[in-house]
Amino acid sequence: MRQSSATLILVHGAWHGSWCWERLVPHLEERGVTVRTVELPSVQRTPGVKSARPAGLREDANAVRALIEALEGPVVLCGHSYGGMVISLAGAHARVSRLVYLCAFMPQPRQSLVEIRGNQPVPWIRMLDEEMTLPDASLAGEVFYNDCDSPTREWAIARLAPQCNAAFVAPVARPAWCDVPSTFIVCARDGAIPPDLQRTLFAPRAERTRELDTGHSPFLSQPAALAQALAESL
Repeated sequence: MRQSSATLILVHGAWHGSWCWERLVPHLEERGVTVRTVELPSVQRTPGVKSARPAGLREDANAVRALIEALEGPVVLCGHSYGGMVISLAGAHARVSRLVYLCAFMPQPRQSLVEIRGNQPVPWIRMLDEEMTLPDASLAGEVFYNDCDSPTREWAIARLAPQCNAAFVAPVARPAWCDVPSTFIVCARDGAIPPDLQRTLFAPRAERTRELDTGHSPFLSQPAALAQALAESL
């Protein structure tokens, strides 16, 4: 069993929470990886209760930085999907040794997530009000979990929570990948971020590239394969 000196911090994507890593963590621990997860405050976890000041990308990055400061030794950040924006902002830290972008947004300097998408509306995202968004439940299964079995799809969709739109429009002045070594993991059957976009736009920015034959959520559909890829990235 391999024991890495770095702690792996898993940063979930939009509308998700640390629950999405439940199947992955045991596979990482079996491989000797010390792993931690973080809850991003831009996701509204208490139904019907919104904070007085909605959290955005900066607050999410601060939550990751707080966890880094609470740990000792080197840290590797893995961001999934929107989580790539978070680690791009939070990863400019002396103890972050590598960034791993898991089918994640990897912005250029001064670029926001909506700018990466060309400021175009996304048909499967619904605005709940002027601040909060949520995926269309009738489409989320194919978008996020297309290679998962039906019970897993239903389980995951039921746990999706509203996300503050402000998180998507905030730019990252100088993404951490400009200075910190990075790995990009392409998900070849992704229904949320087109695989060709991952290969041609994001992957060339990374020092290393890997590819998994999975949909957007390999932590649910193929956790062992993802764990192996992450362990080899440390």
